[in-house]
Amino acid sequence: MEAKLPEEQMKSVLAPWRFSLQSGGFEKRLVAVLELYDRFPLDIAVTGGTGEANNRLVATICGLVDDQEPEEDEEEDDKGETDEEKEEGEKEDDDNEEDEEEVNHDSAGNKAARFHSEKKTCIRGAGYADGKSEEKGSDSSPMYLHPNAANVRIWTVESGSASAQNNYDVLVVLSTALHQEDHLRLTMEQREKDKPLYLVRAENEWDLVLGKPSGPCKTCEWERMRARSLELQKQHKMVENSEDRCLPEVNKLLKLEEIAEVLNKAYPELRKKAFSQFLVNITRELRVSKTPSSDTSPLVCNALRIKKTCQEDLDQMSEVFQPRDVTDHPSKVLSVLTALEHFRLDVGLLGQTGCSSSSLFNSLLGLLNGDNGIASTGVTETTQEPVAQPYPECSNVLLWDLPGWGRVGNLKMPPDGWRSHQDPALPSNLPICDVYILLSPLRLSLRYIQLCQHLLSLGKGCYLVLSKADLIEASAGEVRRWTEEVLEQLGLKQNVFLVSALHPETMDFHKLREVLNTALPNHKKAALASYVTKLLDQDVFWKRADPCKLM
Repeated sequence: MEAKLPEEQMKSVLAPWRFSLQSGGFEKRLVAVLELYDRFPLDIAVTGGTGEANNRLVATICGLVDDQEPEEDEEEDDKGETDEEKEEGEKEDDDNEEDEEEVNHDSAGNKAARFHSEKKTCIRGAGYADGKSEEKGSDSSPMYLHPNAANVRIWTVESGSASAQNNYDVLVVLSTALHQEDHLRLTMEQREKDKPLYLVRAENEWDLVLGKPSGPCKTCEWERMRARSLELQKQHKMVENSEDRCLPEVNKLLKLEEIAEVLNKAYPELRKKAFSQFLVNITRELRVSKTPSSDTSPLVCNALRIKKTCQEDLDQMSEVFQPRDVTDHPSKVLSVLTALEHFRLDVGLLGQTGCSSSSLFNSLLGLLNGDNGIASTGVTETTQEPVAQPYPECSNVLLWDLPGWGRVGNLKMPPDGWRSHQDPALPSNLPICDVYILLSPLRLSLRYIQLCQHLLSLGKGCYLVLSKADLIEASAGEVRRWTEEVLEQLGLKQNVFLVSALHPETMDFHKLREVLNTALPNHKKAALASYVTKLLDQDVFWKRADPCKLM
């Protein structure tokens, strides 16, 4: 079996499935896992501080900055003004000082709030809301969409709220060095649930909810804060002077300017791990209770309440994941998601010799004469061996220029390994691709229809291209209509693209590339599911031994 994954990733995929039993529809379940992952949002809860402090932290995580004008520009604007005009301007500034302070106060937090109100775009598509849930009893915490990280939602949660630990995948808590030990219990609880916790250093203790004086007598609050600070300082000295330092490990206290960079690097892994655990937990609840309620299925109800999933996806989970061969442990789901990032998708251009597949190959890659890797073109049989180049529009995709059938080649050998005119099978000497672009010059022929039907039956993706369309430009519309009618009669729902090799910027070339680029992620999911299924069936899945042979 051809290796389409690096060796390390092959081992990572095989390891969680040892001694597993395969059930029917396994490949379908893998495709469902990958599709559900595309719609899964990573929920981050920001808590521990006041509302303003939490908003500033959200703005920092989202990469927002203050909108203040530099002082140098203001000085340049003042140049050329008279002293009287400056005095009048200073008086006006003094009169409006309080208003300006209110407007400019906590600009980062205000910007985060504006970002929340302006970016009310749906992160999940139809049926998913990205704002606050309006249902009774639902969490009223404000939610923000990350502007640069897809499917990442950030919630601001009141300090001490139990939902901050139960409903969200990642917890970000404002703290200080003196209050860091206060989160030991929370740290241990998060580790037991396998959920990450990040402690962020607050700018000052006023930003922490527990340290803000409140009530009619603020002197008592000051005394309580002072006593707490002395107690923590005493604990620090005891730890420093103690020889046995076997205290529980505390999370590193990150600076405010560090948290955005740390999270940006961690988002992919955090989202994969959160989805893997979420899918295992929610499918377990769905098996237990077919009619979820707040008592019997709290995870399902919470997921619906905060719009983490929808009823349509829940119905799909209940139907597809009845066998537990995929969702019995998070490591299996995680191995498939990780493999998707390293899986190589092969796209082949195939047709009869002289169909201009090499010209289309160069056009799709954006190669011009003299560029490295350009495929040879000409009036003779130029492509003798398969040629592959990375496709720049999508990572881990190879575009193959395959030799055309019907080549003269070596006159003493059978032509290209094709057994008969009616046999649609591919030549044995060609690499097996996941997606094929079939090129037929001028019009569609029976061979292309048979080959297309054969490839579709194998689960391959197919695109039909009528090459050299510039030669039929006068009757291109008639040829298109006739081809679509033929495909409709045969039950093939395939788009037909008319392409000119000499003038790729005309006709349907741009449409072909756009459709292909949009569909490549889905092709990669289907190809990976098929590949992993065959790989596990070949090397891992435990097969029952014949009891007669063991006697």
